[in-house]
Amino acid sequence: MAQKVEAAREIEIEPDGTWLALSDRNFVFKIWQNSANYPLVRNAAELALTADEEIIEAVCKAFIVVGIFDAKKADDAKKIADETAARQARDLRRAAYAAAGLTIDTDGRMLLLSERDAVYEIFTKAPGNRVKAAADAALRAGGGALHTFLASGVMTAADQDVQDAIKAAEDQGKEEQERIAREGAMQAAAAVLGVVADAGKLAMANDDFIRWIWETVDRMNRPEISAAAERALRSSDRTVWREFITTGIHTANKADLDRQLAEAEAADRRSIESIKSRAIADGADNLVTAATQALIGDRRVVSDFLLLGQHQVAPDEANRPSKGSWEWRNANSDQCLAIRGGSTGDGSPLQQSNCTHAGDQLWIGMRVYNTGGRYRLISAKDRTKCISVTNAAFVVRTCDGKADQYFSYKKVGGNYIWINEQVNRAITVQGASRDAGAPAITGEVTDSASQQWFATSTALTPGQRLEEARVLHSQAGHTANLQGDGNFVVYKGQRPGWATNTTTGVRLLNQMDGNLVLYRADNTPLWASNTAGNGPSTLLLQDDGNLVLYSNKDGKAVWYSNTLDLPVISYLNGKCADVPNSTFQPGTKLQMYTCNGSPAQKWMIINEALVSSNNQCAEVAGGAKTNGTAVQLGACDGGGAQRFWVDSSGRLVNPQSNKCVEIAGSATGDGAKLQISDCTTKNNQKWRRQ
Repeated sequence: MAQKVEAAREIEIEPDGTWLALSDRNFVFKIWQNSANYPLVRNAAELALTADEEIIEAVCKAFIVVGIFDAKKADDAKKIADETAARQARDLRRAAYAAAGLTIDTDGRMLLLSERDAVYEIFTKAPGNRVKAAADAALRAGGGALHTFLASGVMTAADQDVQDAIKAAEDQGKEEQERIAREGAMQAAAAVLGVVADAGKLAMANDDFIRWIWETVDRMNRPEISAAAERALRSSDRTVWREFITTGIHTANKADLDRQLAEAEAADRRSIESIKSRAIADGADNLVTAATQALIGDRRVVSDFLLLGQHQVAPDEANRPSKGSWEWRNANSDQCLAIRGGSTGDGSPLQQSNCTHAGDQLWIGMRVYNTGGRYRLISAKDRTKCISVTNAAFVVRTCDGKADQYFSYKKVGGNYIWINEQVNRAITVQGASRDAGAPAITGEVTDSASQQWFATSTALTPGQRLEEARVLHSQAGHTANLQGDGNFVVYKGQRPGWATNTTTGVRLLNQMDGNLVLYRADNTPLWASNTAGNGPSTLLLQDDGNLVLYSNKDGKAVWYSNTLDLPVISYLNGKCADVPNSTFQPGTKLQMYTCNGSPAQKWMIINEALVSSNNQCAEVAGGAKTNGTAVQLGACDGGGAQRFWVDSSGRLVNPQSNKCVEIAGSATGDGAKLQISDCTTKNNQKWRRQ
């Protein structure tokens, strides 16, 4: 309730009980209705209200807690920007009028004219024919020509008028020509300061005129002009004086402007770096991406981002399948969309590759601000690169906002078909190939499996969720699956190792507070890790099969599923139970071998079954109960021959035979076979897991 009060007060409304009783969604609608004086707040509220149904409550909540305040800052920033733009517009007009020889009216009306009206004012009142002609041409052209005339064209035309006057004075002699040239140069120099040089200033000696400039100029903001004027004054050479008036002041003015622009751009870039660092700390992933892209832009891009762009970023919750980066696996080949060779250079083609969770296989499906269903697919390896179209192929290119970088999607079951806006064709694996390296091309939308992609990852970063994306994959073949029946299950192959044992879960959210929560469709929590207060945290499906929630603050595990692939080590010789030559076939007899960390020595205990890396189960051969029967691999069937449990003495007991697994003959060398025998206290029957 307090959050709603603060949100309403941000637009100068004191909410009554009726407001506060509204749902988050209806409250945002109320804000939208009452924010006509805050256009960016209104836009942000409208964006929240048009979010997809499955995330709209979360988006509206985020708007109330954060979004409205950011949007209000944007409105304030826009007001400041408008004030800055107005001041710059006045300075532009003042200098243009001075160059044209027009004195500004006492009430300042001329400074407030539109660019067209200011040019028209010059056209009607300027004494110079060249200036009039240039103003007339700008009026006829309109648009950007008006601004160009005021910024530089009027100065050029005024100089041409001076040159015309010099030429016309040929009959009056060289002295008159020199006077005209001198006064024209002085008028142009004074115009740099936004001043019309009157008769008194034109009558000054050159050094006195320069002294007037030196005394008049704003030394703090225009140090180059001040310094150039001072250098000229320190000289007794009249040529130096003339050069300052004719060219030196203009060179110094350009240097001042260039320096001001460079300093402003550098300050702006530092501000964006600060915004980016704060966004990383806050987990605002889309803002990180937007800031990264702004930093590679020119001065205008940088300035625009600070004034408005940072406030015009879609909420992370609007991304697909969720915030952050994901692999996109092809439904036909189970391979991942990747950049060929890993290079993010412009024009690098896309292909499918064996999934490794490498940077060139991770993508951000980022919603375009204030759109209902337009996305860009951005490389997580280089956030300045977007998937684009070249001929009939997909490539990466620097993000530039062109139509070939925009996508929409359609769903086929739980899979996505990404459709490019420019060509209206889908990202398709060429020839429906299942081979690594097959190109990603544009294809007519047919809903074929080679066009269908589903999102996976090895981890959930703070704020990420499983919902549209359903599965985490380890590089060793384990999965953590939010199933259609609402149960969240960790699997090794097809065998479940851990589960929430729920039936109606639809969204597993790694909350920013560090709690991992499985929600029902109505936002009722069904299961939680009960780790709130440890956030932000990262949920990782490790290669050993353990699903672990790590605190980002200190890297400590705060929750885990305890589903581990570990070696089984003998107390007799310190060697590991091993699948010979990694021959994962039914009937392969198990042996002892020097521990080496290979998949042949990794085992997971699932419901009293000892499961190997390729999802075969250790078993007593033939289900026999006699001493000396070999222990081998078999297809997992849940039978008694495949049940083993560790007793308090560290012995591995097969309850069906009531016998223990041992190293035959207590052999200590590599290759010693495993068998069952009557249980004893000898070390050849004692085991530990690392």
